[in-house]
Amino acid sequence: MHLIWYLMIYSFLGYLLEVVYARATRGYGGGRKCLMLLPMCPVYGVGAVAIVAVGGMYPHPLWVMAAGFLMATLTELCFGVFYRYGLGVAFWDYSQIKWNIGGLVCLRFSLIWSGLSLILVYMVHPLLQGLVEMIPAAWAGPAWVMVGVDMLVSCVALRREKTTDVLQWYR
Repeated sequence: MHLIWYLMIYSFLGYLLEVVYARATRGYGGGRKCLMLLPMCPVYGVGAVAIVAVGGMYPHPLWVMAAGFLMATLTELCFGVFYRYGLGVAFWDYSQIKWNIGGLVCLRFSLIWSGLSLILVYMVHPLLQGLVEMIPAAWAGPAWVMVGVDMLVSCVALRREKTTDVLQWYR
């Protein structure tokens, strides 16, 4: 019941992280929005939920970091394969970074996700749990539909146009 809220919140926080990263590294705040309408990057939502689920099984910092490394890397790899080979687009390309696998994942960012998983599991998720508990259960169904429709429309548009620019209809 609460899964949709964690997916949405972490996908939105991931989008915000992308905006901050773009501003810090390229000088402008254009993040990589991965859906047509909602300001979300689902790879972050799925990755964060996986990190919390696996990392929370044994709350030792080294376990959490290992789980963060593995879950984030697997999630990024799966999404990267889906985007590249299923939809014909690429939201990221690590091919110019040392120790990458097909440009889809790289050691540098896997290590960063490993460190960030500590913040996620010990700080962010505990803060969000209370807030998510307060959301009425009846809102979950419409939220699933809203996200599902946006994902479907986004995937169709990406596959048809073969460019992520199609998601920036507002420009």
